[in-house]
Amino acid sequence: AAAAAAATAASPAALLGGDQLGCLEIGREVNALALSPDSRRVVVGLQDHTLQIWDLEAQVAVHVLRGHKYWVNDVSWSMDGIHVASGSADKSIKVWNAVEGRCEHTLQGHLLSVATVAYSEDALRLASGSWDKTVCIWDVELGKALMALSGHTDWVHAVAWAPGGRQLASASSDHSVRVWNAISGVVELVLVGHLQTVSSVSFARNGIYLASGSLDRTVRIWNLQEGSLAARLQQDTDEGSVHTVAFAPDSDRLTVGCGDRCVKVWNIRTGDQEGQLYGHEEAVFGVCVTPDASRIISCSHDTTVRIWRMPTQRRQGFAAPSAAAAAAAAANGLQTPTAGGAGRWSAATSFKELHDRLRWTEDINLQLRKQLEQAQSEIEESNWRMRKHNTSLGEQERELNNYREMISSLTAEKEKLERSFDEMRQELRQAPMAAAGCAAGSTLAGRQQPGGSPAEPVAASQPQPSPQPPPRVHRPAGSPATSAAHFEDHRAAFPAVHAHSHSYAGHGYAGPRGARQHSPGGPAVRDGYGGPGVPGRMRRA
Repeated sequence: AAAAAAATAASPAALLGGDQLGCLEIGREVNALALSPDSRRVVVGLQDHTLQIWDLEAQVAVHVLRGHKYWVNDVSWSMDGIHVASGSADKSIKVWNAVEGRCEHTLQGHLLSVATVAYSEDALRLASGSWDKTVCIWDVELGKALMALSGHTDWVHAVAWAPGGRQLASASSDHSVRVWNAISGVVELVLVGHLQTVSSVSFARNGIYLASGSLDRTVRIWNLQEGSLAARLQQDTDEGSVHTVAFAPDSDRLTVGCGDRCVKVWNIRTGDQEGQLYGHEEAVFGVCVTPDASRIISCSHDTTVRIWRMPTQRRQGFAAPSAAAAAAAAANGLQTPTAGGAGRWSAATSFKELHDRLRWTEDINLQLRKQLEQAQSEIEESNWRMRKHNTSLGEQERELNNYREMISSLTAEKEKLERSFDEMRQELRQAPMAAAGCAAGSTLAGRQQPGGSPAEPVAASQPQPSPQPPPRVHRPAGSPATSAAHFEDHRAAFPAVHAHSHSYAGHGYAGPRGARQHSPGGPAVRDGYGGPGVPGRMRRA
């Protein structure tokens, strides 16, 4: 503590009239803070998803408000001192009763993280800005959105109400500040000039000036009546990115929270830096000024909230510029801070601004060249993939042609085989007829005459005479000789019939009358003669 006190005493803050009055150890990284209208309490939004309400005099936590599911990015206290609004990375807005420490409404509608919230002076409306590039105006009592304002092309980081509640300003990563008509929702002004993300905006109490802070290390003061730049304040250090700005009630002084762990106080009319307040160990992300302009409250990711006495000394004034310097500044689009129409400027400041602008231009050119190289690399890779794809398509086309040729060849061979098969089928149909004719001819040629000589071939067209039985010899009836002789005559006349009768195995054949012939296993068969003197008939068993 002694070392910290010594460092504070030796710091530029002490030399420039800034004194630290108190420090609240929050214990969590603080993203934002808001002061109650009576300046007795402060609410902070933390990265542990909670809000804490502290009593500044007693330096104790009064309430811990839980309900968000992710970081609390911003907080705002209503002018009636009863309600606190919070915007979170969980895409929701919650309205809390700061006296009882409970949530009254949860407003849903944004598609991405809610980065900023701000109450209007009448405490009836609430404005919010989101990473979904929109600004919404809500009816707090009804808990519903009145209008959604679209126009920004990148994340919205800050919103601020003008005195009277007729206008609303918004700051975005698209490097612009937009001033909206809060009644009609029409954009009235688009203020451009910043080179990087615009992180914060604040209206002066007189409603004429609007301050905007940017990561390009500048603060710009805009004259809303003329729609022009009134002043430009440049940080001296490379870590001087501006995270938050807040006007003092007198509309002449502006407090700035920077990435170099410092809180600075500027006089916008004279261009003087009236104080540099050192003590935070990390970047300052929130500042506010008490209504009596006696104290400054700041917060940081170093888990602390610090209370400062407002600096009163005014040093580092600017001398009046020469005509040549003023002409050079006007030619380069640089505007000077004004006080009652009298400008205060220096040639050194003009050249420094030119140098800074040149350096930023070179940085932007370097980034553009890197982006161009990356785009060219992506285009080359895309062309290579396209060529590879075309090569693959060519190979597939060739394979498809080969398959087509193979199919054509197989089809032709199939047709050839079908023709061969038809020819073979016709030949097979003709073959039995030829074989039958040959068999008939060989049968006629091989037939023997009764005397043993081959029979003469007879034309197929001539009818073959049927064999005639030999003349019968009359024998006395009933004699065995007569029956036997008759049988022998019959067998000599019809040898094929008798041979056929012998082919029936197991059946036997008929002998002379009264005789019974047996074949192995066959039944007995009587002779086939009908009676004495009557030729018998062969019969099967």
